[in-house]
Amino acid sequence: MKGQYLTLPLRLGDLTTKGEHPVCNLKQSVAQHLHLIITTSYGEMVTDEEFGCGIWEHDFDNLTSSHKIKELIRDSLQESVERYESRLHQVKIDLLISQDEFSVKGSGSRVKKKVTIKITGILIATNESFVYEDSFLMGPYDYQNA
Repeated sequence: MKGQYLTLPLRLGDLTTKGEHPVCNLKQSVAQHLHLIITTSYGEMVTDEEFGCGIWEHDFDNLTSSHKIKELIRDSLQESVERYESRLHQVKIDLLISQDEFSVKGSGSRVKKKVTIKITGILIATNESFVYEDSFLMGPYDYQNA
């Protein structure tokens, strides 16, 4: 099973009954783990309350400037990725916060903050470049496949 990693979400029933669980490669596994870090708020994981990131602390924050929010989120992500994704090094986080307008059936259009995240680094096992990109709508949070 070298070079194969379990996909998320884990299907524990398959694992306990020795059934087949879907697998993925190293890059896909790191990408799934980064997504998990990003979508988990601090305190959500009972076994490690520091797992996750601070994006969700700013979900409805309309008072703090976008520049300051960007800085806080980037710092939070940098710390969490360096701490919890040990398969990467030379991690760099790029963040873009923009306004995104979308139509809502029956009530016109709405504007939300869109956070676009790009995480780059080097995979330690293979010395390959790694790039992960994701985006979210905030206030309230809305995951968007980018």
